[in-house]
Parts: sequence; C-alpha cells; structure tokens
Amino acid sequence: MSDSSLSPTPRPCSRTVSVQLPDILSSCTPFELRVNRHCRSVSRASEAWLCDVGLKLEWKGMKVGLWASLCYPGADLSQLRLGADFLSLLVYEQEQDGCTNENEVFDLISDRLSRVAYKNPAWYMRFHRSMRMYHDARRRLHSLDSTCIPDLETYVDLRRNASGLKMVFHLIEYAGGLDLPERASSHPVLKQLTDQACDLITWSEDAISCAKGMTPSSRINIVTVLMKDRNCSFGSALAYVGTLVKQSADGFLATERQFAACAVMDDDTRRYVRGLRDCIAGSVNWLYETERYLGTKGNEVRAFGWVFVPVLD
Repeated sequence: MSDSSLSPTPRPCSRTVSVQLPDILSSCTPFELRVNRHCRSVSRASEAWLCDVGLKLEWKGMKVGLWASLCYPGADLSQLRLGADFLSLLVYEQEQDGCTNENEVFDLISDRLSRVAYKNPAWYMRFHRSMRMYHDARRRLHSLDSTCIPDLETYVDLRRNASGLKMVFHLIEYAGGLDLPERASSHPVLKQLTDQACDLITWSEDAISCAKGMTPSSRINIVTVLMKDRNCSFGSALAYVGTLVKQSADGFLATERQFAACAVMDDDTRRYVRGLRDCIAGSVNWLYETERYLGTKGNEVRAFGWVFVPVLD
C-alpha cells in the first residue's frame, strides 16, 4: 500500500459570501399586486387540513395561503381554498429530497379536481397533461447534479415544467370561472405569454433561493447553469439573472400588446391574461414574504438586497 493511499481525503471548504440579489421587484412594478379578501380564513383552514392529513412543514411560516390569495385575488372562498391546498401540495412535494410517487401527494385533492373535470373536461385534460409533464421534468432534473449541469436552453425547458407553474396558471381559469376557447388556449402567442410568465417567476425563485446556500449537492438552478454556460462567478451569474428577469418582464408586456390585437381575444381570455399578471406580481412578492427562502429576513432583503450565502466548495 502506497503512502498516498493513507493520506486523508481533503475536506470540502466551507465559507460564507456576501452578495446582493438582483432587484427583481423593480422589474415587476408594471404588474399590479392584488390580494384576495378571504386570505386569512382560507390560510387557517388550509394549514389545519395539511396537519390533519399528516403533511408536516412549517406551514405558518410558508404562507402558502398568502401566495394563493395573491395569485387568485378574485376567487371565491371554495375556489381559493382549492388553490391554496394545491399550492401547498406543490410546495410540500418540492421540499422533499427525492421525487415522490407520481400523483401520490396530489391524490389528496383528486376528489375536488374530479368535480372540476366533470364541469370542464377540456380544462382538466390540459391540467392533467401539465401534471404529467411536471412529474417527468422533476425526475429528469432530480437525476442531475453538479457534475452534470445542462446547457441553458435545456434547463429553461425543464424548469418551466418542473416548477409546476403551468398547473398554477391552469387554476387561473378555475379560480376565475373562465372558459378559454380552444383557439385561445392553443394559440402560439398565448403560449409565449405563459412561457415568459413562467420564466420570470422561476428565475426569480432560483435567484432568491440561493440565499439558502450553494453546495455541490444543491439543486441545479439558473445560477449554477449560468456559471457554467458563461464561465462566470456566482455574483456575476446572479446579476445576469436580474437581466434575464427584466428581459422576461419586458417581453411579456410586448407579447401582451401583440396578443391584445389577436382575433381570439375575448373577455375570458383577457381575464386569463390578467390572471397571469396576478401570478407574476403575487409569486415574486411572495418570495420575500414566505420564510421558505429568506427565513425571517424577507423585509430586510427586500429593502437592501444583501444576503450572506453559505458556500461549500
């Protein structure tokens, strides 16, 4: 046995770096922030139900009911409750280390989704298709690590589906009592709008979630992908995420103007587009309100942008 075989394995180097998160909120000022008047009562009821069914998280600090209330400000009590329960299940599944059995968590609301499906089969087909794509993308992303970082284009496509936001957007129709015609729901310009909304929210989440720490075992996100794609530092990648968020916001507004001139635009479609705006404003602001990413320092980070990030090389 050689002497080298007896040498100790080098320990990973742990350090903390101070970085300024991109000013994501300023990119979202064109999107009005509204909140549902049933926020408090639905939040309490949803959190109690989650505990009753055995899903243990710090739900009070997560403030998922607030997220739902910001995304669906016009929903009635029962509509908002389903939205809050669904978003909570989405958060719970994404907080698990591994992928859960397909649909296992969402089976808890399958009876309520079935009732919606009975009333609007076309909507449910779109929702169910997005759920299948969500599970597939999560499995593919979960199989990657710091030694197998995808290129930017591949990551963006995977992240859109793995975020679950397409299902969140489908719930705009349910929460608003909308009936999108097929010619609108399948229109390429509306698809571009939903992609831009999805990118804006997911990239914002990726940037904010870096505050939890960066290690070789951390989940791959837009920052780690950009560090490899652009061969740049952590701070430079974070700053570029801010540029991408601004580009997505500007792109959404331009596409929205383009879509407004399309013949498929009716009242329900206009309300759906406004729902996308609600989801953008609500989701991005919720990132600073929930304790999921910034703990209790959300207001401080909102004001100054600086965070101390644990880094393990």
